[in-house]
Amino acid sequence: MGTRFKGIKTAAEYRRGELTKDILRLVGAGVVIAGAVMAPNAVQLIDIFDPKSPRERNRIWKALKYLESKHKLTFEEKGTHTYVHLTDTGRKQLHEDAIWEMSLDTPRRWDRKWRIVMFDLPSRNEAVRQSFRLKLEDFGLKMYQRSVFIYPHECYEHVLTVAKWYGVDEHVRYIVAEEINDARRFLREFDLL
Repeated sequence: MGTRFKGIKTAAEYRRGELTKDILRLVGAGVVIAGAVMAPNAVQLIDIFDPKSPRERNRIWKALKYLESKHKLTFEEKGTHTYVHLTDTGRKQLHEDAIWEMSLDTPRRWDRKWRIVMFDLPSRNEAVRQSFRLKLEDFGLKMYQRSVFIYPHECYEHVLTVAKWYGVDEHVRYIVAEEINDARRFLREFDLL
């Protein structure tokens, strides 16, 4: 079913935690124009989710108030309208959600080249290292050795985007290789035999 906005469901179709992500997306998009100072008024924002009952409408209000309590949204009264603004914290959450929703497309044919991603992050960045490593695994890269990952398809732009997001791009190296001495193991892991 859904609403008139691509990817946005009706209020009844949301599972726990999903609604807040889409509220941030809509406010952040300026229907929600990126970087817009004013989003649509709060009532219009609720109506986008097409609530069919007072219970569903209340659920959306609760999600908005939750985001406000977490300092991700602010409300501003102007005349008879209530406007919703994305805070810096909300903007950061929106970008982080976008990073975790990124995925790699796998080409139909392998170009017989290996992509090797290496990183050497300072020890003070352990949480960033773990998050970066998890995202590489989420993309489908396989660990070659500690802080070295391998992938058989082009992934430079995606890896660079994630590295820039975490602020570690100067510590990340990307290599394209035509041969590696233990390729058979990875040919099996990536189902390239």
